[in-house]
Amino acid sequence: MQKELKGKAIALAINKVSKALIQEYDLSPSMRLIQVGEDPASSYYVQSIVNTASRLGCKAELLSLSKTASQEDLISVIQAANEDTGVHGIMLQKPLPKTMDDSQINMSIDPNKDIDALHPLNLGKILMQEDGFLPNTPAAVYYTLKYYDIDPMGKNVVVLGRSNVVGKPLANMLLWKKPYANATVTVCHSRTRNLKEICQNAEILIAAIGKANFVSPDMIKDGAVLIDVGINEIIQPDGSSSYVGDIDYDACYEKAQAITPVPGGIGRITTSLLYLNLVKACLIAKKINKNVDEYVDLIFGENQKK
Repeated sequence: MQKELKGKAIALAINKVSKALIQEYDLSPSMRLIQVGEDPASSYYVQSIVNTASRLGCKAELLSLSKTASQEDLISVIQAANEDTGVHGIMLQKPLPKTMDDSQINMSIDPNKDIDALHPLNLGKILMQEDGFLPNTPAAVYYTLKYYDIDPMGKNVVVLGRSNVVGKPLANMLLWKKPYANATVTVCHSRTRNLKEICQNAEILIAAIGKANFVSPDMIKDGAVLIDVGINEIIQPDGSSSYVGDIDYDACYEKAQAITPVPGGIGRITTSLLYLNLVKACLIAKKINKNVDEYVDLIFGENQKK
């Protein structure tokens, strides 16, 4: 198994799928990307989304609302995107201001344009293992396991974090009855007792807790696979900033069997999967019934043979 599980090769493979579908079906996928406020980690991700659009033959329109925008303002913007036939996908960047009701806002997104699977209908499809949009970050973890042939079947997998965006959907995906799932999953959070001991039993540890360098070497077992979903801004003494994950990469590297870097790991894949979902949404709008997973399996197979 490769020690450092970089995301670049996976992202390029998924981008290849998107490009192939766009060309085959003469698509012009268009996304409306909505951000409220200026959370540093969110802005980092948003910029990577915008930068990727033209390279794939897609359009990404960024609509930024101030942090003082009301919930009604945001829902109005979402409804406008729902009704715009020229918009195939809606991406709502999280986190939202604490004054807003996430559940109500997620419900306002057209499920057929919900390219980060925030709507309860799309989350329910994950639980029932039905075809639909997958949330991009959990899907990035799944495709990382698949690409590097790390099969969690029957293994103890610990997910640090229980958010509706990452932790909960990812745990359900890992429970699927299909290859690169079928895991024994434990979900931990801020009120979990004996957290350290639980993590030490993990054969695969997935950190999505939102705390810089939270996972230390004494929390992992020898030979564990470490998947880092976190991205946290660190301000240096000179005022410059850098980004680190939820796992202390340098400290845990030697003890791990494999580990994803930050940046350059899961985040890189997440952006490519967002565009794959956008292509799916465009196919839905055109009433084209196409299983994109067949393309993914084919291209992953080609890359793994190289």
